[in-house]
Amino acid sequence: MTHHEFNILSEKYLAGNCSPEEIEMLQKWSDTHFTQNNLNQPFQAEHEAAETGRLLWDRIESDMTPRERRSWFINKWIWTGVAACFTMLLSYWYINQNDARVPVAATSIHGIETKNIARSQHKVTLPDGSVVILSENASIITEENYGKKTRTVYLTGEAFFDIKRNTEMPFLVHTGDLVTEVLGTSFRIKPQRGSNTIEVSVKSGRVSVYAPDGSGSRKKNGVIITPNQRVLYDAQSKTIRQDIVDVPEVILPKPAVSDFQFDEATVRNVLARMQQAYGVEILVGNAVLNECAFTGDLNGLTMYQQLEMVCGVVNAEYEIRGTTIFVNGTGCEK
Repeated sequence: MTHHEFNILSEKYLAGNCSPEEIEMLQKWSDTHFTQNNLNQPFQAEHEAAETGRLLWDRIESDMTPRERRSWFINKWIWTGVAACFTMLLSYWYINQNDARVPVAATSIHGIETKNIARSQHKVTLPDGSVVILSENASIITEENYGKKTRTVYLTGEAFFDIKRNTEMPFLVHTGDLVTEVLGTSFRIKPQRGSNTIEVSVKSGRVSVYAPDGSGSRKKNGVIITPNQRVLYDAQSKTIRQDIVDVPEVILPKPAVSDFQFDEATVRNVLARMQQAYGVEILVGNAVLNECAFTGDLNGLTMYQQLEMVCGVVNAEYEIRGTTIFVNGTGCEK
């Protein structure tokens, strides 16, 4: 059924002049257009609806009297308006159904929006000299009073932040109902595709991540993360999980080649070197492991590959619990 046909049939229905066949036709049209699956495929739904009602509509139009046709021409603007309002309501419902992954705060935001429509990254320099690198399709709104009383921005999509330090004025990023707060550091915010999860990872400094509960309480659902740590926030359940990033990076100045070359070094010293380099806590469950000797070159390996090599030599295994790595095993033979 086309919009023209829908307008005329709607007028007949509201006037109480629809036959049972016509009412059934409207019901079929409604069922076709108001299911979630068809809303996700609007052009397909329109085609199917048109095919469903075409034959029956021809009969309805042929049965209309000249007076009915004149009445439709007189009122066509009224019914076009009704159909337009109807479409707007449908669109509003559809948008709300599909915004569940990353909720948007229901407050009015006044500021300047920058959106990256290119396929490459886009650099944005904020008034205080802080830098934001927007990924493809990401956007950021900078409050109009930025830097006067607060430093607040609103992010949609993925971005990397390198924030100028200001101990008197924290920097806040709102991503849906998640807030990331720093004094001065570098970090990344990334919504995970196909899920309700937002990831915040730290490159340098300390980052506070929390989700206000709306009660005004000073106690917030949040954590503080440091380099090579991340937060995974589920926007649906409003839960925060803290762990280690997938590929930890060395946080100290670039180490010398000898820093990861070991010759008969104790496991205690090897793990201490790794802990210092990556800023990740590593605990040993069996004290015997600490005194085992390790010889090997760990340069060019990721942190997890280094752990695999060390554990393989001394009959141990490691597991990650939150932001801590636990090493345990029977240890070496004396």
